[in-house]
Amino acid sequence: MLDLTRLLPGPLAGLVLERLGFEVLRVLPPAGDDLARWQPRTHAWLNAGKAAVTLDLKSPRGREELLGLVREAAVLLESNRAGVMERLGLGYPVLREHNPRLVYVRIAGHRDDPAAPGHDLTYLAASGLLDRLAGAWPHAQLADTSGALWAALAALEGLRRGGGFYEVYLSEAAGVFGYPPIPGLDGSNPAYRVYPAASGRVALAALEPHLWTRFCEAAGRPDWTAARGTTADEAALARELEAFFLSRDAEAWEAWGREHGLPLRAVRPYLAAPLEPPWRHG
Repeated sequence: MLDLTRLLPGPLAGLVLERLGFEVLRVLPPAGDDLARWQPRTHAWLNAGKAAVTLDLKSPRGREELLGLVREAAVLLESNRAGVMERLGLGYPVLREHNPRLVYVRIAGHRDDPAAPGHDLTYLAASGLLDRLAGAWPHAQLADTSGALWAALAALEGLRRGGGFYEVYLSEAAGVFGYPPIPGLDGSNPAYRVYPAASGRVALAALEPHLWTRFCEAAGRPDWTAARGTTADEAALARELEAFFLSRDAEAWEAWGREHGLPLRAVRPYLAAPLEPPWRHG
């Protein structure tokens, strides 16, 4: 399996597959994985047992080396923003020519806007789940749902091995959510928080420095980029952001965020889970 992902969701999927017996090769850009610098403990846990290679896919040599790896791979997993691999000349139609049996999986954020930036917080907001997390335990059956995913993976593993008996334990399945906690993603970071709007609430997830700078510039407050550091600075900045978001309703803020390419979403009310898989097959 070729894993072109970084941060959390893709590497976690790769870790699951590695535990199921896949040989996982991480294909990293020259800059590496930001999570290794931000949270080395989490990074080490996610990527134990995986091999890694560094390729510059913006260079002809890097693209040729990836194509060579693709010819021998069963699965390619990537989480670039939609269109990036195609612009590099490495989209699925191209890779399929080099390996017709390749399984290509892309992790994207939103069905209606797959190129939009985002993080777990804004995905929870858009899905409607965030609206219920305050009292999550009676409403969100995480052991049941994660157990269902593990059961599906066990079925795939059985197919790969040609049969076998698998017993999935729900009391253990939810442990997949027990990765080492990442400081700053708990609401203490003003750039990664839920704010009241004139009506409704918005989730801001401008975690990376370039997204935070983009947000500050779009807000007409470039001074906010330097308003971080001490606990007092963070608290003062959060108060300013609270006042800022009260000037529009949540839907207007979401439209503004889309216009500026920001990970900013209205917190939607809970809706029944859709019956269709959360992917597009093509």
